[in-house]
Amino acid sequence: MADFKFTNIKTVEDVDKIIAEDFTDIENAFSIRNKEDSRHYHLGSLNVNRVMKDINPCYLILKKIFEEKKIPPLKLFTYGDVINDRRKNTMLSMHGLKHHSLVYNTFLPYGYTCGPTPEMYPIGTNTSVIRTEEDPNGERPINYYGVDVDAEDSQSQPQKDLWDSSYYHAAKAHWLTQSILEEGLWAPIQGIILKDTSWVDENNTEEKYKFFVHPGSVRSGVIEEMQDPTMMCHFFDPHNKVPEVEPATVDEFLDYWKDLLEKRGIEQDNLSFIITGGVIEVSSEFANVSDFRPKIYEFNKRVHKLAKGKPLNIYIGYDSTHNQLEDLTKFSIEDSIRQSFSHNQKTNQFIPEIKYLDYSKISEYNREYKNQSTAFTYSRFLIPYLENYEGFSMFLDDDILFEESLLPMFYYLNPDDAVACIQYPQYEHDSVKFNGEINIDYPCKLWSSLMIFNNGHEDCKKLTPEVVNTWTGAQLHQFEWTNKLSKIPEHYIFTEGYDNPETKWGCSGYHYTRGGPWIDNMDTSNIKRLSHYEKIKTRRDNLNNLKRG
Repeated sequence: MADFKFTNIKTVEDVDKIIAEDFTDIENAFSIRNKEDSRHYHLGSLNVNRVMKDINPCYLILKKIFEEKKIPPLKLFTYGDVINDRRKNTMLSMHGLKHHSLVYNTFLPYGYTCGPTPEMYPIGTNTSVIRTEEDPNGERPINYYGVDVDAEDSQSQPQKDLWDSSYYHAAKAHWLTQSILEEGLWAPIQGIILKDTSWVDENNTEEKYKFFVHPGSVRSGVIEEMQDPTMMCHFFDPHNKVPEVEPATVDEFLDYWKDLLEKRGIEQDNLSFIITGGVIEVSSEFANVSDFRPKIYEFNKRVHKLAKGKPLNIYIGYDSTHNQLEDLTKFSIEDSIRQSFSHNQKTNQFIPEIKYLDYSKISEYNREYKNQSTAFTYSRFLIPYLENYEGFSMFLDDDILFEESLLPMFYYLNPDDAVACIQYPQYEHDSVKFNGEINIDYPCKLWSSLMIFNNGHEDCKKLTPEVVNTWTGAQLHQFEWTNKLSKIPEHYIFTEGYDNPETKWGCSGYHYTRGGPWIDNMDTSNIKRLSHYEKIKTRRDNLNNLKRG
């Protein structure tokens, strides 16, 4: 933004210099915002708590711009206002955090983002300077994306800059997720709703639209991952895709921002306004980069220290009676992560190490097999011990299959907590599951079916072989060993037998809690959404056939 050529709008008369964009072609106007021929205008600044509307130049400029429709209609709404369109896929994704989480887990074991030094703007990190506690000023080269990011030649430098920026924003997503969970969203995402000109259906009868976000691209990904209907959105809507929300007047627009600042106890904050890509962008002093970059740096440093140089690993429960279901689960994890790679990325990307949790191969585990529905009912709690109480590990039941990457769930682990899980409500459930096994009800049921362990946490260190061998199921599965639990949103997993297939959407994985075709002689006629199981299985089998061919 700093290199753009801006026209200063200082008076009401200067507003006539603004070239009103043709809203029928504003898709093009926004797409060229970063090109030299894009038009950019400085509109000035004001304090929303002390606006003298009759004489304040910035206010009068904004008023004329709104009234003369120099910009598309501005809509102030919540994510809940567009969530039905997202569900129907007529409003396309804001991309979530799949790519961010991929980059994050790639770099995290090696180091943390560099401190906010002037030379790093606007990049934000430096992957050639990989800092550790043992060598805080050291350099560790990383060969990534087919490029030696430590090289200084001109050809590799653009790729290095790309990954510097990518890792910084990937780390920012973790900090921002935790910040929003703790204190809410400070400022709305901003942008415009435009046609997806790349979308063409066979009959050319359906149009799709998408959010173009700036500023707030990482925030938009966090909002979409959370699916929080209360999240604030500040979007220009030239195609009236949010018809239930009336366009804002200039006074409603400023009052909106005034309320945001008041909620934060901020009275003297100036708002600055520019027009770029045909829409107004708002910036605030309280969101100044110098305030949050050090926070991201310190947060990422803490998470890196906890990683202990080890990448995230995943344990899948193993039960010999499930006819190698764990192999399909493993494939679904790897395949869904690979599908989140960008089209121009090479194959040297992060895939977590995946291990089968077979209790028969754990010599320290001597618990008698009884009163449990799977072989891994209790052994899952040995994972921190198996990892020497270091790094981060995920556990999941072998009957959870993924169509989209599970890596974004890692962002919900607070580094102060021992474990993250989906904290399901107390469902009503069938009395039996699988092939007639009793389906026991208890508090926190299903919570331990998917967990992300912060292995080095003091509470995880309580999970010794002796404890896992002797504590009751209630003590282990109801997390009596810790009260430091992070919450993963429930919408990531469709839980068969509990969730309504007509209302639950946008799921990354499918948990077949009542069984499926992998259980010998089981009647699966009442099992819902088995089509996802069949889809994943068919894809695996087809890929295996291609490899053999």
